[in-house]
Amino acid sequence: MQIEWKNPKLFTALIFSAIVFISFLSGQIISGIPISYSIAAILGITIAVIILINTDIALVILILSMLFSPELSAGGVSGREIVIRLDDILLGLISFTWLAKLAYRKGLSLFMKTPLNKAIGFYFLICIVSTLRGTYLGYVDPAKGFFYVVRYGEYFLLFFLVANHIHSKKQVKFFLTFLFITCGLVSTLGILQIPSGNRVSAPFEGEVGEPNTLGGYLLIILFLAVGILLQKVPKRLRLALLGLSVLIFIPFLFTLSRSSYLALFFSLIALIVLSNRKLELATASVTILLLVVLIQPKAVFHRIGYTFAGVGNTAAQIGGLSFDPSTSERINSWDTSLKAWGKRPILGRGITGFGFIDGQYIRTLPELGLVGLFALLWLLWTILKHSYKIYRDMEDELYKGLVLGYIAGFIGLIIHGLSSNTFIIIRIMEPFWFLTGIVFMLPTIKKEELVSDFLESE
Repeated sequence: MQIEWKNPKLFTALIFSAIVFISFLSGQIISGIPISYSIAAILGITIAVIILINTDIALVILILSMLFSPELSAGGVSGREIVIRLDDILLGLISFTWLAKLAYRKGLSLFMKTPLNKAIGFYFLICIVSTLRGTYLGYVDPAKGFFYVVRYGEYFLLFFLVANHIHSKKQVKFFLTFLFITCGLVSTLGILQIPSGNRVSAPFEGEVGEPNTLGGYLLIILFLAVGILLQKVPKRLRLALLGLSVLIFIPFLFTLSRSSYLALFFSLIALIVLSNRKLELATASVTILLLVVLIQPKAVFHRIGYTFAGVGNTAAQIGGLSFDPSTSERINSWDTSLKAWGKRPILGRGITGFGFIDGQYIRTLPELGLVGLFALLWLLWTILKHSYKIYRDMEDELYKGLVLGYIAGFIGLIIHGLSSNTFIIIRIMEPFWFLTGIVFMLPTIKKEELVSDFLESE
């Protein structure tokens, strides 16, 4: 999608943004306000103007900000820090602008009808009710609980915003291009971290990185690229996606994220089962595995072996296997989580009512209870069921490859959630829900294309 730089509105907006930028910098110098806040304000005003003129460009900025947003800590609660990011502000600006358009133009609907509406609505309602109840019972700090409930709501809002805005194959290509470009940049930065000897992590994650988070993000984009690569697409695109896949796989390995490795295995199985090129995929998978074994990246093999290197009385044991301190602590925390859930089994203690624990499902139990866990699983099942239906109905090679990769990556994320908080982590969920919005609009785009072709043939 080409930007019309000569558009008078865009030119005026850029001039206005430049004036605002200079004015804020001058004010910052005079008043001594931290420059990070001044820059955030400048970007916010500039982006708000861009949104009014071109929503596509605003969404591209959002895609880039998903992994490159700086973080501002606003406090913490029981091991869970409140972090405000640039993409939080940006998504709020886009949402506000969209609401303004709704008020101005009739016929637009924010919560358009999709197969996910009921499941999303039920899950989010449980989050609200449980957290309000937890606040009343004294488990939840009101400010912290409100912040995280709003954060979860942002993901669903992003889905509806994208679903409302996507109407053509041109847009699908446009946004996919920038999703891949962003991942390529992140992967390059990840490769540059490898010589340091530390686990590879995403940029702007503060003092303590989150390799598991990066592993989940790279997983979904990797299989998206591979899914399209397997289809009958132009040779140049196939080569570009092959190069991107290799670029992603290298830092993925060096995240040393065992939950991501396990997720990769299940995603690969799903890809082989669903694809028509099973033999080629199986052969390629075995070849890659042999290459990894031959090269023997020391850090990767040590990380896997370390899992079963538990010693002493504190090491958790399952079926005769003794686990390392990190895994043991996680397993022991699951036991604590189950005990806490037993005291409030139906609706739990509310979001943030039980502190921090690794594992999406085991965490949901004490926070949202059995009803909340059911709501989450129903939402995941609905996504999987309808995305598979979309996959079967697609004939266009790009669309089919896109949905194939999405399903494989999504299955991996479900496995990733066994030992990570996958479905509440912003760096994974923003790209995921953006892609979900695209995928669930493909049937509508397909119908519009058929109508357009019919009209042109008349």
